[in-house]
Amino acid sequence: MPGTPDIVLPKLKVAIFVHGCFWHRHPRCKKTTTPTTNAKFWQDKFDQNKLRDRRKVALLKKQGWKVLVIWECETVNQERLKDRMETFLRLEQ
Repeated sequence: MPGTPDIVLPKLKVAIFVHGCFWHRHPRCKKTTTPTTNAKFWQDKFDQNKLRDRRKVALLKKQGWKVLVIWECETVNQERLKDRMETFLRLEQ
């Protein structure tokens, strides 16, 4: 599978990624810091990660998969996470 999703529900054709906010650059998240040392290296690395993420999601969708991205910081509030996943799965059936 493109992107190696963290959770796969084959019968529903659902792929779920749990992205680390730092590595995958969660917009407006306090965990999305950028090291000041070797900044060019880090910016290139982050840009490549984001591009790879977009490509993998696009490939999965092209293959008929429904894709959900859950951010690391969203896992803290388990009730909200549960509601979000239930809503996604309900909408995708």
